[in-house]
Amino acid sequence: MNTIHRVGLTIAGVVALLVVGGAFVVQGYAGAQAEAARATAAQQTASPTSTTDASLDPVTVYVEPMPTQPAVAIANPAPGVAVSRPDPTPVQPTDPQPTPPVIHIIVPSPSGHDDNGGKDD
Repeated sequence: MNTIHRVGLTIAGVVALLVVGGAFVVQGYAGAQAEAARATAAQQTASPTSTTDASLDPVTVYVEPMPTQPAVAIANPAPGVAVSRPDPTPVQPTDPQPTPPVIHIIVPSPSGHDDNGGKDD
């Protein structure tokens, strides 16, 4: 096979790859335009008061943050490892750490009745 044939075959392969890729891009673009047109038409025909969904009573879920783990002090380092020792008199912070806030999330019950907040009792 001559060099000119290899070049021609390479160019034909690249062109075929670009044609197939371009077809996918055009198909995706056309599909997105059609979907956008359908969504716009659906928004224009729907009135805000025509649909009233029956909502369930909200359920309050209390989530407490996990406490911070204490720092680990190395008592016996491995041999040959240089360890910088902290000052033996620790400095107490002047202001205590503030307690993180409790997060309240309201989630409707899927069954529509009170399940006692997920408790087993």
